[in-house]
Amino acid sequence: MTGAASLLLVVLIVLAAAYVPGYLAVRALAGSRLIALAFAPAIGAAVAGIGAIIASMAGVAWTLLPFAVLSALLVLLAHLLARRGVRLPSTVLDGPLLAPRPPAAHLGWAGALVAGLAVAVVPIARQAGGAGAVLERYDTLYHLTALTHIRETGDGSSLTLNAVTNSTRAPSSYPAAFHDLAALVPGVDIPIVLNGSVLALAVVPWVVGLALLARTLFPQVRWAPPAVALVAAVIPASPLDLWIHLSPVPNLTGFAALTGALAGAVALWHALTGPVRARAGLDENASVSVLQPAPSAHEAPGDSADAAPVWPAVGAALGVVGLSGIGLTLMQPNVGVMALILIAVLTIVTGLPLRHTRRRLLAVPVLALLPVAVLTYTPLGARVTGFSGGLQVPWWSALGEVGLGLLTVWPMALGTVIAVLWWPGLVSTLRGPLRWLPVAWIVVAVMYLDAAVDSPLNLSILFFRGQDRIAVPLAMLSALLVVPGLQAWARLLRRSLPLGGPTVRGRAVVAVLVVLATLAALGSVPPRLENAEKNLAAEYPGRGRFLQADELEAFARIAPELDPDRSILASPYSGAAHMYTLYGLNVHLPVAGTALTDQDRAAIAAVPYADRWTWRCRTLADAGIGYIYQERQPYQYDPAFSAIEQGGESLGTVLFETDHSRLIRIECDPTL
Repeated sequence: MTGAASLLLVVLIVLAAAYVPGYLAVRALAGSRLIALAFAPAIGAAVAGIGAIIASMAGVAWTLLPFAVLSALLVLLAHLLARRGVRLPSTVLDGPLLAPRPPAAHLGWAGALVAGLAVAVVPIARQAGGAGAVLERYDTLYHLTALTHIRETGDGSSLTLNAVTNSTRAPSSYPAAFHDLAALVPGVDIPIVLNGSVLALAVVPWVVGLALLARTLFPQVRWAPPAVALVAAVIPASPLDLWIHLSPVPNLTGFAALTGALAGAVALWHALTGPVRARAGLDENASVSVLQPAPSAHEAPGDSADAAPVWPAVGAALGVVGLSGIGLTLMQPNVGVMALILIAVLTIVTGLPLRHTRRRLLAVPVLALLPVAVLTYTPLGARVTGFSGGLQVPWWSALGEVGLGLLTVWPMALGTVIAVLWWPGLVSTLRGPLRWLPVAWIVVAVMYLDAAVDSPLNLSILFFRGQDRIAVPLAMLSALLVVPGLQAWARLLRRSLPLGGPTVRGRAVVAVLVVLATLAALGSVPPRLENAEKNLAAEYPGRGRFLQADELEAFARIAPELDPDRSILASPYSGAAHMYTLYGLNVHLPVAGTALTDQDRAAIAAVPYADRWTWRCRTLADAGIGYIYQERQPYQYDPAFSAIEQGGESLGTVLFETDHSRLIRIECDPTL
């Protein structure tokens, strides 16, 4: 099978695993097709993440079989609950995604979306050069190693996956839902599995989810879903671009799934609060309704609205939203945190006007923010809150990034063009029924600024103080604001130009605007090529490389001759660390950020002296080390590993040597 065919197979399997279980489960609960499509990726992640934990505890290898069994059990449970009356309410997502239009209009939008996806994907594919390209970011090394570990051991549990970060393979926790979905693909090389899985889960849920979110927020604007989908495809700070920029794969795939989960949560919230809002004169969307049973014979007609007839629907909604939240959290906990923050903004802004009649609604944002506070201010979040580092910029630069749409993930002129569209939308929606949307944008923008300047307020502390990660949800909200932004610009243009009717002048103005938008999108191709080249090309000025072409050839040639029972000692920031995934070699420190044991430190310190001191040689032998890989041009220098580079040829036979590296077989005698 060719690399392209293998990549396509990975994409299809991973998308099926991500969408099918959640879609069928929500449909079984009487959810509409669109709301099932919205929740599906987050629920699929929950099934994979929870399922891998259960499989690990039961001693069952994580494969397609246990995933299929658990998926079937979830759908069966949903069906049984539905038979007992636990069903989702009708929502704004009950109708079609696109309003009926002439076929030519649908074809036009489809063509525009395909073109937008090509603008985003083709530059990356060109710089990658192949389906199995290895991205030159050390986060990528972790994910390659984690997938190899799951395939080798059958253990994909989030409670144990971080065992790859220590030489003793002691179990340690790491959110593994992405890896559990990707690991379902059998028989394909791990680099292709990683690339195909990220491509599938970074693009499809992001574009589809934002289209559904637009359908939820702007149900009367028939062009909103395709327009927002198009913006999602080309906006610079997308999950796809973050993959190449920094490679925090669980973050970016989780944020892609967040779009649909948020669409479903918003639709359910408005459906369940619809009657209360209608009585208060606050129901901004007449098409939003809730399954409201007729009053019983013992009730007066006016009393039914104050009864509690919708608890089965509330239970179904809480179950679906809660399971989606678990899936997002098992993708990456800070995606779950962002989901809670956005839900808190939604519910407090829309619930405050109802505080006099339904005070209990105000408990929802409190409950949403409670886990965020616990993680921020207790030791439970210490792994994240104790992190220091990241890119810091001056405050005026940070303001420019946010205000001009030049977010740290691939800033380019296209971002500023899109900002010209969403800024009017931000202003116009601050006063109106959708004010929660600009409020959410402001909250996330403040978090971005906090991360950019490393503010002592620590508002972004649960996101590793990384504006790179926060840029994606900020881009999500910005893409949505393009809809009211375009409406604002249209109102302005109509005051001076006859755009409302089928006039020649009106059609000419629209054509000019379409051409300008096309040129802006195409103008982003050169910077996309350059940004992708930084981390995908074999060489790039000023940037180190894990892997070199001659090094890969040398390892491929020598791999069959190496003793599988003896490991290679090398800096985890070197190309040797990749050999566990690429050639199945025994590598002592397979990932960057490995937690060193005392034995590891002793082995590293022994390298310069093992050829002269027997006890130093014995230290290497006791650690199971048979080979030393030395690199003259490290990807990243770390003094903890500098002693590895100090051993000479007297250690043993040089198995291969390149301009920048060499592999030595240790031949000292530990018994003398």
